Amino acid sequence: QLMRDVAAKLGGECGCSRPLAEGVDWMPREAYIGVSGMMLAPKMYLGIGISGQMQHMVGVQGADTIIAVNKDQNAPIFKQCDYGIVGDIYKVLPALIEAL
Repeated sequence: QLMRDVAAKLGGECGCSRPLAEGVDWMPREAYIGVSGMMLAPKMYLGIGISGQMQHMVGVQGADTIIAVNKDQNAPIFKQCDYGIVGDIYKVLPALIEAL
């Protein structure tokens, strides 16, 4: 729900990585972004908890700006993003929602 709240504040949409669409069924298959899913070219892509594996990042390479939030400071996404926040999404996202 936090992801949906951030998206609503930003006027954006929610997507996911393949494991969330096919592994645990948290989101529909149509929301999968990546090699076998959607390819995006938004003004901004906000990767929340995304590790940054190539299969997913191919789907967002057309973004003008990539912002990442991940608790693992060594996550590959931090080598590919324009801005990165190292932190727990359950602390970072409520603060982001409040700031927006």
